[in-house]
Amino acid sequence: MTETFSSDRNRADQAESRAFWLACQFAWLSLFVFWVIASTSIDTEFARDGREGPPFFSWVTEGSSVVMTALMVPAMMWLGLRAPLEPGRWLGSLPWHVAGFLGYTSLHVLGMVLIREGVWAFGYGSDYEFFHDSPWREIVYEARKDIGTYAGYQIIMIVSLALQMRKLEVEVARAEARQTHRLTLKCGGRTLRIAADEFRSAQAAGNYVEIRLAGGEHLARSTLTELEKQLGDAGIDAVRVHRSWLVNRDAVREIAPTGEGDVAITLDTGDTIPGSRRYRDRLNAA
Repeated sequence: MTETFSSDRNRADQAESRAFWLACQFAWLSLFVFWVIASTSIDTEFARDGREGPPFFSWVTEGSSVVMTALMVPAMMWLGLRAPLEPGRWLGSLPWHVAGFLGYTSLHVLGMVLIREGVWAFGYGSDYEFFHDSPWREIVYEARKDIGTYAGYQIIMIVSLALQMRKLEVEVARAEARQTHRLTLKCGGRTLRIAADEFRSAQAAGNYVEIRLAGGEHLARSTLTELEKQLGDAGIDAVRVHRSWLVNRDAVREIAPTGEGDVAITLDTGDTIPGSRRYRDRLNAA
């Protein structure tokens, strides 16, 4: 029991780590794309209006913001991982994110201004003025933009974690299949564990799979590819016979041609399912 719990905890930790770095990488990529688009757009506007700025003006101004945000991406993602804004927990996590946002926007503006002042002093030989009119107006302007950035990265963290948790479910189900020769199926809010040798066929149904067993049917949240791998781990000779169908080859009783290379496959339960010529070789393989 202790070893199983430790193994599950290690898998969960690994999934969280993958989610964290996946979210960070996506955030850094989005920042780079934003930097290129924003900088070239400013250059285009200057050229259209006949204005000239210091060399690489747009790249420096936008780049100073991008650099500071990129440096703080891991901290924002870490906070999203430790204080998730998810149903049932968001209210307790909200104060942490309010503090996180205030810290982010403060450091973002401060670092951005310092970078620009350094470039202006050593690169352009002049002074950089951030507070042209009202300091509070500039701060509120930047903070308003930072809200969207911060919220967007929290959404990225939520999506990344959900994807990795889904991947973890599949890994755990496959490990269970290898050890116990049972299928683990998510059916609504239920988790079913079924003897793998009861499997007869399965049909894709959007984001779900209609699984037909010797003693009934279930609609599971899975894909045919995931189910095929889990069945293989459980020792079942499952094969794709159609883009939307998977079948237990040991349950096949008759294969009858229907024309143009397609077939009708009759199982030991009496059910008949279609077989595509595209998958005929898999069905006939020994």
